[in-house]
Amino acid sequence: MSDSDNRREKVFEDVVKIMSETLEISPDEITSGLEFNTDLPFDSLQLYEFVIDVEETYNIRLPDELLDEVKTVGDMVDVVMKLSEKK
Repeated sequence: MSDSDNRREKVFEDVVKIMSETLEISPDEITSGLEFNTDLPFDSLQLYEFVIDVEETYNIRLPDELLDEVKTVGDMVDVVMKLSEKK
């Protein structure tokens, strides 16, 4: 497994952990293909808390225009990887 695969797996695990804590659901229920708008039971406050927790975990800022493009859990992992690589 390459370093980027390992890193992606770590970011995915972190995102799932934060998401499961925010939504109070099992991490086993969360896959990379789940969609924020249809599959995940976020209310607006939970979504805000989730974004803040991800930003704090990776010391990044998730701009609204990028968040608008995030449709799935996998998309969120991609954005976090992209932004955290610049650090």
